[in-house]
Amino acid sequence: MENQRYFMENGNFGRALVMSSDLKGYGGGSDKRHEVMQRGFIEVHRAAAAEVGIDRATWAIQPAGDGELAVLPPGEHEPAVVDRYVRALHRELAARNRDLPPSDRLRLRVALAFGTAYPSVNGYAGQAVVEASRLVDWDPLKQLFGKKDEANIVLLLSDRLFNDVVRQGHTSYRESDFRHASIRVKEFSGSAWVWAPELDAKDMDRVLDTAEMNGKSHQATETPFQRAEVINNVSGAVDARGAVFGINRK
Repeated sequence: MENQRYFMENGNFGRALVMSSDLKGYGGGSDKRHEVMQRGFIEVHRAAAAEVGIDRATWAIQPAGDGELAVLPPGEHEPAVVDRYVRALHRELAARNRDLPPSDRLRLRVALAFGTAYPSVNGYAGQAVVEASRLVDWDPLKQLFGKKDEANIVLLLSDRLFNDVVRQGHTSYRESDFRHASIRVKEFSGSAWVWAPELDAKDMDRVLDTAEMNGKSHQATETPFQRAEVINNVSGAVDARGAVFGINRK
């Protein structure tokens, strides 16, 4: 594969565009439903790639049943993936889901990050791999789907990708199409940007604002106890039995 050749020639260090995508509602289905969802997941990705002329065979893909982690090869055009590929995924999902009841629809979370990513002993290592994996697993993304049955896709872009690709005008997105999110998942925390084309901006803001407030509250509970300094100014002999000393917190 192109990725493997690149790292063999250049050593185990590199930067890449990383995509993590995951289906909503997989865990609650039956075995047969899982088969249908897995097949549908692969089909919409392949159809989207074919529509925009992207060769997924060059991607390093780690399948995970209801999702996948993909490390894209060097030279893959970032705006094409962030914009045209994601929009093609959206069209494929919308067409597939149009006449299906909500319980049978495929609904997809997608996260994209750019940064260090390279082959390791059990897959890929690097901060972009961690970031994309954590972003797609962020719980409020799952909550957004609960706002509307017709929501087919939710995209989360890393702060770096949003600034480099969207904000600089390299895609057909407008900045206002996205909502900022403060992400906290396990040991990861950072900023990202959410796109959910079927969702109302107010519903998105409500979910994301609640998540941010909860995150701040959680951070507050983890604040280390401030250093307490006891200052005793003593002149001569002092009998301290029964005394109460003041504590000055800085």
